[in-house]
This record gives sequence, structure tokens and C-alpha cells, in this order.
Amino acid sequence: MDEPSVQVSLPVFPRSMRAASTLLGTLWLAEALLGRSGSSGGDPLGPFAWLALVPSRVAHGEVWRLLTHALLHDPQGFAPVLWTVLSLWFFGGPMEARWGTRKLFTAMAAATLAGALTVMLLGLLYVPFWAQRAYSPAAATSMLAGAWGMAQGTRPMSFLGLVKLTGRQFAALTAALLAVGFLVSRSPESVLSLVGLLLGAVLGNTRPSAPKRSRRDSGPALRVIRGGASGSDLPN
Repeated sequence: MDEPSVQVSLPVFPRSMRAASTLLGTLWLAEALLGRSGSSGGDPLGPFAWLALVPSRVAHGEVWRLLTHALLHDPQGFAPVLWTVLSLWFFGGPMEARWGTRKLFTAMAAATLAGALTVMLLGLLYVPFWAQRAYSPAAATSMLAGAWGMAQGTRPMSFLGLVKLTGRQFAALTAALLAVGFLVSRSPESVLSLVGLLLGAVLGNTRPSAPKRSRRDSGPALRVIRGGASGSDLPN
């Protein structure tokens, strides 16, 4: 008698998410190599430091940092970039199928901007944030996780066969863990993650984008009536 086989179903890894993963992974590798070569002058970000989020620098007009910080990872560790790739795969793929590519990237950019503005606002109240720099796509990836969880709703799911949660329970548990992480670390990255997740929880309740209709399905074609002939006298 044959033993029952175990089948693991993985989500589709769409081309757009693969491209984003390749870009972020390549930048992380460049950061790590330049840092180890000693050509970065002791700064782990090296020539990429001008992309990091620093509220005091944004206040001086370097507004691109509000978005470009999401292109960077900590070059001294592999875990952050691995989590980003897995998030784009397991959460980004299903949400792209639900929203469409344009809406997905718009939501990721909105989460990145919202997280950065929140860090700047906190920097006005909590002085260490004002001069501290942050570099992570945590707002975007957490947004994908929150949106995915809310989109799953009350559907029960098994995580690695160990824990069974609904999508909403997953989102709530993740939010609680991120809130604890913020209270413990008080880091800008924890703020980015929490803001992104909360935004994703809101966006995850939106309806899926309707598929685009082809020209053939867009409606009846117009008929040109010549010589005063009626529509019934025209050939089909």
C-alpha cells in the first residue's frame, strides 16, 4: 500500500514581484560587497546612504528619501532581504491577482510614504527619531501582509501545519507582535512596519479589481446607415 504523499501548494510568483525581488536583492548585495571592501568609509550603506530616510535631511529638502529608503536593507544581515522576497512572493503575488499590478505598486508606494511621514511626525515629538536614519521596505511588505490577511477574511488556514488561523486572526496577531516590537525597540523600522500593516488592513477590505474587458466584449459595434436605409436592411 502506497504511503500518502504530502503536497505543498505555493502561490504564483508573478513577473512583477520577481523583478522587484531581483532589484532589491541586487541592491542589498551591492551594499554588502561595498561595505566589506572597505570602500564605504566605515558607513555600512556606503554610496547608498543618500537614499536612507533621515527626517532632519528631509526637512532640508531631500524629499526623495521619503520613498527611496524602501530600496535598502541592512547590508550586515541576510534575514531582512529574505523576508522581503518571501513577502513579495507569498503576499504580493495573491494581492496582485486581486488588485492588479498598478494598484498593487500604488498601495506599496502609499504605505512607504505613510510610514516615512509617520516617522517624521514622531521625530518632532521624540528627538532621537529626528536624526536617526531608517532604510527598509518594511512599510510596503507589512502592508502586503495585512492586506492579504484581511482579504482572506474568516477562511481558516494552516501555517506550516502547526498553527491554524483565519486571515483576520493572522493580521491581528501580526499587528500585536509589531506593536510589541515597537515598544521594545523604539526603532523607526518598527514604526514603518506597524503603519504599513494598519494601512494594509484597511486596503485589504477593498473589492478586487474587475478584469479588463476586451474590445470584443465592450459592447455592440456601431453600424453606419447609408442612403437612409434602416438597420434591418443592412447586412450583418
